[in-house]
Amino acid sequence: MQKVLTGKLLPAISALALAFVVTPSGAQAQDAGAQAADDVTWARVSMTRFHPGKRDRAIEIIKNYFAKADAASGVNSGVHGIHLDTGQWDIIYVFPMKGGPGDMAKRSSPEDEKWMTEMVKLAGSKEAAEKIIAEFETLVAMTVTEVGHAYKDH
Repeated sequence: MQKVLTGKLLPAISALALAFVVTPSGAQAQDAGAQAADDVTWARVSMTRFHPGKRDRAIEIIKNYFAKADAASGVNSGVHGIHLDTGQWDIIYVFPMKGGPGDMAKRSSPEDEKWMTEMVKLAGSKEAAEKIIAEFETLVAMTVTEVGHAYKDH
């Protein structure tokens, strides 16, 4: 995926995915490819640090807009976050990749459009939604996004 936030609004907390995605190395891709596709799930993991004093506002935007747009869109994105109390990151979000690594090649999807439609409803207009997303971007000091896979049996 990695698309820049303004290039692709992913369901839920897509604005957290501001950085580039590191594509799996050849060995990692072969490891994941060795098992049947049904045995492997894929996800993007975005680790974000906010500028000092901006965490509360960022979480407010996530809670009141991004997460609500995700829930209202009905796409069952499966996104979930972890609010960290130690370390260099403030928050980590896991974005399931239902289409596997192929999701990274898509510029937009029907799910993205549904999410943005709900975001616009929550904000009151397209311009207001874009303004909220832009504000969120100013709160982010750094985001690192990685792609990984998990096997059903371990």
